[in-house]
Amino acid sequence: MQIRPGIVALVALASLVSGCAQAPKAGAPAPESAPAPVAPAPKSAGPAPLFTAIPYETWKILGGHATFELAQTADGTVLTGRGPLQINGFLTSPRAIGDFRLAVDVKLGSRQSPLGEKMNSGIQIRSQEMAGTVGGLQVEIDPTKRAWSGGIYDERGRDWLAPLKDSTPEAEAARAAFRLGEWNRYEIDCIGPRIRTKVNGVPCAVWYDGIVSGLVAFQVHNGAACEVAFRNPMFEELGAHSWRAMPDAAGPSSGERCAWSHPIAAEMRGVRMRVNRTGHVVILAADGTRLADVPFAPAAVAKNADGSTKAAPADAASAWRKLELVWIDGAGSVLLDGARVATLALPQQPTHIRVLGEACETKDSEVLQRD
Repeated sequence: MQIRPGIVALVALASLVSGCAQAPKAGAPAPESAPAPVAPAPKSAGPAPLFTAIPYETWKILGGHATFELAQTADGTVLTGRGPLQINGFLTSPRAIGDFRLAVDVKLGSRQSPLGEKMNSGIQIRSQEMAGTVGGLQVEIDPTKRAWSGGIYDERGRDWLAPLKDSTPEAEAARAAFRLGEWNRYEIDCIGPRIRTKVNGVPCAVWYDGIVSGLVAFQVHNGAACEVAFRNPMFEELGAHSWRAMPDAAGPSSGERCAWSHPIAAEMRGVRMRVNRTGHVVILAADGTRLADVPFAPAAVAKNADGSTKAAPADAASAWRKLELVWIDGAGSVLLDGARVATLALPQQPTHIRVLGEACETKDSEVLQRD
C-alpha cells in the first residue's frame, strides 16, 4: 500500500478463505482484539486533537471493509471514510472511554453525489466490539428527509433511543440544523449517565443511560454510495464513572412491604438491580418527600429470534428484569431492560431509594459513582 506524503491510508482487507489471517501492514489499524478497560484519564488540560490524544495508528477497522484516509488539508485534519460495503464499517478507538467531550465537523457526499442525501453515517459512543463489528450508542448523521441528525440510536441493540420525531419547536429546530453537502459541527457531551448532542450549535438530544463507558468509532454505512468526512476532531477526556456492587438488603417499612432499601450519598449518580414480579421504586428526599414513584411489572411480550414479538410465557412473572435509575444535575431516567419508562426531575437531592411490593424480589444491586 503506497502512502502519499501527508496522508495515512487505512484499508481493512478481508480474507477470502475462512480462518486465513493476514499480517497487519505498517500504519494500518491494530488487529482485532477485545477492547481494553477504561484507562484512568489524565487531568484534563482542555480539548486536544483527537488523533493526538489517542494516536491514529492505534485505531482499528471493524465490521465492513471500509477505506479510511487521514489527511492534512488547507481546512485542517480530515478523516474520510468510503464504501462500498455490505455491512457497516467502523474506525474504532483502541480502548474504552468514560466521560468526554468531542467536537467535529461532519460532511456527507461524494463527486457522484455531492449532497449525500441518500447516504447515512454516525459516530459511535460508549460502544463495544460485537462479533467482529461494533454495537452500542450512536449519534446519528442523517441527510434524508427524516432529518434525525444528532439523534441517539443503539446500533445492534435497542434501536432508536432519542429520535427527533416530536412536533415541539425544539425538535423542529433540531431537524432543521443539518445542512446537506456542507460541513456540520457536531458536539457530543458524555458525562456520567447523561449524553447531550448539538448540531451546528442547535441542541438535538439528551439521553440518560446506564452505559457509562465504551469505544468511540466513526461509521461508514453499508451500501454503494457512502462517503463521509470528519474534520478537525477535538477531544477532551474527563475521567469516568463506574458501577459498584452494593448490599442487597430489605428495609423497615411502616406500610407496604419493602423489598430493598438503601441511602443515597450526594456523589452517587444512579442505582441499578434485578427485580421481578410487580412493585414500584421510590426515591426520597431527606425530609421524606417522594421525588419519584415508578411502578414496574413483568414483561407483557417477549421477542422472537427474528425480532418479532409474542405474548410473554406464563412464568414471566418470576423472570428477572434490569431496573436502572440514573441522574445528574437534578434530571435523569428510569429504565427497565434498557427501555425508558419514566423521566426524573429531582428538585431536591435524593437521599434514599426503596423498592416496594408485596411479592417482588431484588438482587445484584449496584451504585453509579465517579471514579
